[in-house]
Amino acid sequence: MDHYNIYQDYDQILFKNEVARGTRQLNIMGYSPSGESGDTSVRDLKTGLIYVSGSPSWCFQKNLQDARGWERFITNTDEEVFVPWSEPTCEWYMHVAIYRKRPDIGAIVHTHSEWASVFAICRMDVPLDLIGEGLTGVIPCAAYADAGTHDVAENTADALLHSDCCIMGNHGAVCVGRTLDEAFAKVAWMEQAAQKAYYALLTRKMR
Repeated sequence: MDHYNIYQDYDQILFKNEVARGTRQLNIMGYSPSGESGDTSVRDLKTGLIYVSGSPSWCFQKNLQDARGWERFITNTDEEVFVPWSEPTCEWYMHVAIYRKRPDIGAIVHTHSEWASVFAICRMDVPLDLIGEGLTGVIPCAAYADAGTHDVAENTADALLHSDCCIMGNHGAVCVGRTLDEAFAKVAWMEQAAQKAYYALLTRKMR
């Protein structure tokens, strides 16, 4: 990457626009209750470049639905910065750490969605044996660390080593996939699973 020139890579326009689409989707689908929280990224498997949501405050966005492609931040798994004029989401370290430990994926969606956030607040795994689909195991909850730090990045990446979905302790949730659409489909499934598990746990306590 020593001789990489961002201005000569026309594919980067497509990747930046895809991340902007994903960022807007967070707001449209209700996965960002405040309209400002959450972020997305995609990885170009050819160059290894990672395209990440920009900081809403730097982008002068009223909410995530205003996201535009040119504002996206570009880095790689070595945390090199290729667009120094762009300010990334505070969780860009987390995106990098996940890609570093999951070379098989091409997209990440980080949400503050309603039902996953319930388990995040409680710092609990989501028990999948309660959701009535013949599943076992859990959606793991990553250990808590301060937002925007390398600690929360590594904790989340570790939780995703053997799962495509995870809860972030007292924070939110993350899903990964080969594409943004695949990652968003897993967010929708995780929300449904968390809602079912919540009611199942509540009903058990009432018996």
